[in-house]
Amino acid sequence: MSATVEDLDFLAPAVAGMPQPDKEKALAMAATYRPACLPASKQDEAQLLYAAWLLYGRLQQQDGGVAPAGVISEKEGDLQRTYGRTEATADPLGFHARWKALNDLCGFGAITVGRSVNGCCPRY
Repeated sequence: MSATVEDLDFLAPAVAGMPQPDKEKALAMAATYRPACLPASKQDEAQLLYAAWLLYGRLQQQDGGVAPAGVISEKEGDLQRTYGRTEATADPLGFHARWKALNDLCGFGAITVGRSVNGCCPRY
């Protein structure tokens, strides 16, 4: 099994209406964030979650019915917005947090001799 656009549409229906090339590009970009230590099915899940997070961030930057980035509350009459940054505004549907949880499985193990806290390489 590999991560597909159909899987992405199922996992993240909020981005299902985006153009096919955008979804394919997000999947291609997310492929480099697959945690190599996991089984293939979990790598696919991590790739899909990361792609969904990328696409949802794109929606936040467009006029697509998603609240503008940074808005934590909004009132309709006499438009009133409160801006700020919370974990919910940075990752409102939890895609990045779920990807990070899968990715973190690769960073820890029973044998820790010779590893620094961050491992040998920065993980962005």
